[in-house]
This record gives sequence, C-alpha cells and structure tokens, in this order.
Amino acid sequence: MKRFVTLLMVAVLVLVASACGGGGDQPEKINGMGPADIPLKYVNALIQRDDKTLTDLIAADTSYLLKPENPPQHPNYKVTTYDLIQWKFDDETYYYLMEYMNPARNNILDREDFKIIKTKEGWKKDDFGDTPDFDAIVSKLNKSKKVLKELNEK
Repeated sequence: MKRFVTLLMVAVLVLVASACGGGGDQPEKINGMGPADIPLKYVNALIQRDDKTLTDLIAADTSYLLKPENPPQHPNYKVTTYDLIQWKFDDETYYYLMEYMNPARNNILDREDFKIIKTKEGWKKDDFGDTPDFDAIVSKLNKSKKVLKELNEK
C-alpha cells in the first residue's frame, strides 16, 4: 500500500511538472513583441510604404534604400487575411512564411519569407527582401514547423 501511494504521488508530480512546463516552448517577448509578431508588422509596413516602420523592423543597415523621414504613402492598406508558418532554428532565430491577400494589389495572394533574429533592440527581420536559401533551410527544420494562422481563420 505504501509503495502504491508513493508511486501515485510521483505520477502526480510528473503530471504537474509537465503541465507547468508546457509554456517553455514560447519565444521570449522583447518590448512586448515576439518573433511571430514581426511578419505581419513588416508586411503591413511594406504595402503601406512605411519606411520608418520597416527601418525599425530590419536589423541590417537600410539607409541606402529606405527613407524613414518620409510618411507612409498608403496608410489605409492593412493585411487581414494571411497564413503564417513558423520554423524554429534556435532560441534566437526563427523562420516564417507568410502568404497573404495583398490589398495593394487587388487582393492577389502574395508571399513573403522571413529570417527573424533576436537583437539587443528586440526581434527583427535580418535584412530587406527575400531570405537567401529559405526553402532549403526550412526543409531541414520540418520537425519544428508550426502553423500559427491559416488563411481562412478570422
């Protein structure tokens, strides 16, 4: 009987420990934003032609390309319908694929890929434009693939 009670207590402790540890899989938020928040903010800034927001979201130097002093050219465009898929490389690097209905192009389906890195200032897209070898990299990370939002979700 004593052995049964001890075994039961150990089983309960294991269950409690595993239930409490479930959130450890979530990336750290910095300044209120996690890596999964960057793709939507980036795409909205891209279609709005909001160079200041793009500059804030990109880790690389974009001064040769973007003019943060210019106001957004299309502030009313906003993406509401999109897919977002995440692959974890490590605790400081995530890859994302976002397919979205682009309001700036008559709601055609567009695609943007991302390498999001952790910096001192927060999570940022590594550079402007496409991620080199994105498809080859994420094909090797299939075990960490996670669909965060589907196109038909509200």
